[in-house]
Order: sequence, then structure tokens, then C-alpha cells
Amino acid sequence: MAKFKDAARKCQAHFRDNSRTIDQKGGSPTDSIGQKRSWLLTRGCEEQNLYPSLRGEDRATKFLRERGIKWWQDSANGDQTKGETPTRQMTSSQIACVNFFLPLTEIRGALTAVARAIDDDVEDVILIQHEGRESLVELEWIGLKESLEGTSTRGANSTSIDAFLVVSTKRGICAYLIEWKYVEEYPVGHYLGQGNAGETRLRRFTDLYYSDTSSFTGTVPIEELLYEPFYQIMRFWLLADRMVKTQELGITDAKVVVVVPQGNNAYRQRITSRPLAERFPELKTVEGVVKATLKDPDGFKAVDYSTLVDAVERECGSEAEDWVAYIRARYD
Repeated sequence: MAKFKDAARKCQAHFRDNSRTIDQKGGSPTDSIGQKRSWLLTRGCEEQNLYPSLRGEDRATKFLRERGIKWWQDSANGDQTKGETPTRQMTSSQIACVNFFLPLTEIRGALTAVARAIDDDVEDVILIQHEGRESLVELEWIGLKESLEGTSTRGANSTSIDAFLVVSTKRGICAYLIEWKYVEEYPVGHYLGQGNAGETRLRRFTDLYYSDTSSFTGTVPIEELLYEPFYQIMRFWLLADRMVKTQELGITDAKVVVVVPQGNNAYRQRITSRPLAERFPELKTVEGVVKATLKDPDGFKAVDYSTLVDAVERECGSEAEDWVAYIRARYD
């Protein structure tokens, strides 16, 4: 199952060494870690990890800074900027998510095409207005005021959605809580309900999980979901429940979508919770198990990124040509 991560690293190394969007300096690290790992950029050239139109102080970095979001960092691979610049790690899912969504805000109809690739009854994408700013997509969204954990921090240490869209449908106003995965995989049997941290998790989320407004049936004990990625997906659903309950941004419905490459079977097919594997022995995917815990299984989807890229190309044609070529060359 680890083969996908290896293939992704080779893909990024090939892109680094052959793409015109990365210069010779950016693709030639001089530190020992960078020289050993061909999927890393040179320190000081981290912005070359971004789609070209997102580079510069007034582009993606400004978008994150205005919202108090830090760039994900990977100290094991030599990141040293404390979140002020993108990571040098080319297999970062945050980088992949930013490269996917932010350029599409400037291509007419592109985000609507993405949403329709998830649900065909989407009519349009609605502008999100928050704290004096407006955007067609938000990153690391925690809700209008605070996260489920009671903090105002967007990103690390809170329930944050990688990408957040609000759309109009024939049913009303729907929120899409989108989690972006690339090479992520999680070990089997790592229980997150132990110790003080586990007690805090159970105290914080148990009532929400079993409440009348919860998206979960409640027939599966919450403890069985305290294994990644099920724990993360559960929290996304609890955040979605709060949005619908309070009609945040006019929302009347919400869906959780995990975008993960079709080939990443280590994520898609590894049932890390042994209790869930025993409860649902016939279900062999994360998507299938999550659906089995929900009142409305159709509210959750695991989508391959190429499905979304194809939709943008089909709907936007030449306007998205450069973006489509970049995404396919880098992540295909």
C-alpha cells in the first residue's frame, strides 16, 4: 500500500526537474536532506511549490495571512520558515489544495464545474462574505466565529476544512466541506481515546455526536470512530451539523467530501479502526464505512481529483487550459 507514496514522490521529483515553472536554483537543494530527497525544493525557493499565478506577496501568501492561516510545515524535511512561506515538501496536500482551488477563483465557472462534478443539481457557487472579505472559496474554514474546539485559529490544532464552498441547489443553500488528501495514510489500531487527550476528545464531541441534530445514526459507539481518518471525518460532520443548525451563511444543507487520488489505496481501503472493521466486515473502504454510520449516506463522498479536473476542462475549455496542464503534469 505504500507504493502510492513512492510513486507520488517520483512524480514530484520528475516535475521539479522538468517543469519550466521551477527554475534551476529551486530544483537544486544544497542541504543534505534536500540532496537525498528529490521531492524537496531548495530553501528560499519555497514559493515555487505554488502554481505560478499564486506566487508573490499579494497572492496566496496574502490570502492565508489575512485569515491568520499558517502554511503547513515539515521540520523532518527541513522547513524552517515557521509557516510564513509554503513548505519545500512537494507532496504536501495543503499545497495541492491551494494549487487546485485558488487559481479557479479567477476562471469563470470553474468552481461551479467542480461542485457539479460532486453533485449534478448544483446551480451556482455563492460568494462567501466574512470579516470584511469575500471569496468564492475559503481555506482552513472553522466556521464564522470559532472552531468546535472553541478557538479562532484556522489550521493546526482545530477542526479546519481544507476547502469550503457554498452553493445554491434546487434544495436550498448547501455547504461543501472538502478535505484534500494526497499521500496521507494512517496506521491500523492507533486509538485516540486514551489518556487525558482522549478524555478531552470524548468530552468535547460525545454530546454532539449523539445529539438529535447529529448526522450520525448513533448506533455506532463514538469510541469506534476515534481512529484516523474516521475521527477527522467525524469532526467535519459535527462542524457541518453546527452550520446547518445555526444556518451559518444561510446554509440549509451540508456535505463532506474527501478528495483523494484513486491510487492511494493506503487511505481509501485501510480500515484503521478494528472495531469498525469487525462491525462492518463486508465494507472494504473508508467511504463505505463512513456512509454506514450516517443518517444520510449520500452526504459523504470520496472523490478522485482527476474527476474534478476533467469537469473544469470540459466546462471552461481554453480559459482553464494552463491550469489543467499544470495540475495534470504535476499530480497525474
